[in-house]
Amino acid sequence: MSSITNVPPPLGIRPDRASAAKSANRQDRIFILAIQLVALLTLVVIASVAIFVFVAGWPSFRENGFGWFTSGPVPLDQQLGLSFTGNPDGSSYTKLNAWPAIAGTILTTGGALLIAFPISLLTAIFLAELAPKRVADFLSPIVTMLAATPSVIFGLFAILVLGPWISEHLIPSSVANELAIIVPIGGPSVLLATIVLAVMIAPLMTAIFTDALRAVPTRWKEGAIALGCDPWRMSRRVSVTAIRPALVAGASLAIGRAVGEAIAVSMAGGGIAFVPNPMDGIWFFFQPVRPLAATVVDYSEGFDGDVLRANLFAIGVVLFITTAALTIGAKIASASAAKRLGGS
Repeated sequence: MSSITNVPPPLGIRPDRASAAKSANRQDRIFILAIQLVALLTLVVIASVAIFVFVAGWPSFRENGFGWFTSGPVPLDQQLGLSFTGNPDGSSYTKLNAWPAIAGTILTTGGALLIAFPISLLTAIFLAELAPKRVADFLSPIVTMLAATPSVIFGLFAILVLGPWISEHLIPSSVANELAIIVPIGGPSVLLATIVLAVMIAPLMTAIFTDALRAVPTRWKEGAIALGCDPWRMSRRVSVTAIRPALVAGASLAIGRAVGEAIAVSMAGGGIAFVPNPMDGIWFFFQPVRPLAATVVDYSEGFDGDVLRANLFAIGVVLFITTAALTIGAKIASASAAKRLGGS
């Protein structure tokens, strides 16, 4: 009777191929397990950072409650300074009203989005729909490069070139002297910070919008052309309408970057936690501002002080929640856009 080890393999399967397939399956399982472990480690790191920031910032919220998000009689810069040095009698100063920094974030981010969104959309339409292929292939890498440019480059250009030009050509010395009693005005201002943020987020939105426009099914575009639309009308009526979720996603990611930007805005905003007054007319745009992220950078040397440290981490909590919400919203919008374009 023959041994079971001498039984030939099934027809059509060679022993070396079966062994290779088994080895490949083992390698695939190891690779998938490694990816899962990396993903789990990433989640653990993010959760640890979130818990650390929340715990460190909680004392500031506990002491101030909802008043943390309002304005107070003491300027924010003075509050932050006292939270580091303490009261003159030696007691701790725990009061914080962060509305000036919140208002600065809203003003600069909102203004940057209003400027960058239409420019980004029009640029994306040109690259994806109207430009010759050679022109689009030449410009697309430039857009990607601008999106990856370090923010300090934009900040240096703003503070060394645009800021002095604005101070010299757009602000009369008489007006600057008159308003200096209330707040100094100059090149570093709401306007300059808004321009810097707009230049920073426009390439990011352009890249997202361009990819979304190129994903629109060709038969939709051809159908619009066949019905008598010219390329520009086809882009507006068909392509842009189809990628509305991607527009939301791109804008959300751009806002997230603008809200969290610190270095460039710290350089271009003027470095004063002041709420610009729209009643001042055009000079509103030349008043200084310090958003939340820039506040953390400007006072980072005071982390040794317990109260100031808690206040800065509280600002980090607000930024963390804001950017997380924007990122989740962008992800949902992106999934909606992919389903809409891929399912038709």
